[in-house]
Amino acid sequence: MFAYPEDFDLAGRMSKLAREELRHFELVQQQLASLGVRFRRLSPSRYAEGLRRALRRDEPGRRVDLLLCGALIEARSYERFTGLVERLPAPLAAFYDSLAASEARHAGLYQRLAARDGVPVAGRLAELAAVEAELATAPDAEFRFHSGTPA
Repeated sequence: MFAYPEDFDLAGRMSKLAREELRHFELVQQQLASLGVRFRRLSPSRYAEGLRRALRRDEPGRRVDLLLCGALIEARSYERFTGLVERLPAPLAAFYDSLAASEARHAGLYQRLAARDGVPVAGRLAELAAVEAELATAPDAEFRFHSGTPA
């Protein structure tokens, strides 16, 4: 949104998505408070840094890659939330199920935005998906939502 403000369509869609994500953050904070879980700041993750390193530097490739990485992150979040739903008690399971549905919707939006104007994205998506899969499954020194098994 801030990287490409001249793209009104992209900025408008990202602005709506950002508002939804902020609402989810507020809802998660409410859940943490109601469960008595203290919020703690985490250092940047290996997962996100690895995806950033995979981005192309030239335009319009960088914009496409940012959007495709967004799609992959949201799809992985959907996968992880869905895996939690069956293991959580009500009403927390329903909360995570609603987050999963949003993540699936967001993944589709990012992919559609990357492919606007007929831009072919399948090949690049496959390349980035391979990087993302390795980052999400490789052992990680810090356990995170998108990390692999703890090292």
